[in-house]
This record gives sequence, structure tokens and C-alpha cells, in this order.
Amino acid sequence: MEMDLFWITKGGSDPLAYFAKWPGRFPLVHVKDMTGSGEMVNVGQGRIDWTKIFAKRREAGIEHFFVERDNPTSPIADIKQSYDYLSKLGL
Repeated sequence: MEMDLFWITKGGSDPLAYFAKWPGRFPLVHVKDMTGSGEMVNVGQGRIDWTKIFAKRREAGIEHFFVERDNPTSPIADIKQSYDYLSKLGL
């Protein structure tokens, strides 16, 4: 199963609840962040708690994650900003 962490959060669900209910079933995840109003932003600039989510990566079974940003303003700068943030988390 591949979970899109942006859309599950935007839809009002908690990805951690899914990880707990179905452990090991999420080897792939899409990583996108969002503002309080639900707009997509670079990872680390929004309200999704990535520290909490990636702390449960073993329970979830996460092996690979794909960083995305629909309609980026500056593709290279945007992915670098997301990469730099995730690197600080030790990923």
C-alpha cells in the first residue's frame, strides 16, 4: 500500500492511526506538506508533524518515501528546501 500523507491528513484522518491499525503495510509514502488552510507547501513549511510520522516509520513499514509538490514555484529550490528539512530529521 502506498499512502499519500498529505491527502490523508487533508481529509481529516491521522496517518498514525492507520500505521497502528495496519502495521507494516505502508512501504511507500508520498510526502507533501500543507498550511493550516490546506494549501500545499514545501515539506517542513506546513503543519504536518513529520517528526511524529517518521518516528513510526518502522511500525508503518516505510521503506521509501517520495517527496512531491504539485505546481512548484521553483522546482529545484522547492525540492532542495524539502530535502534539507528531511535531512535534518535524519532521513
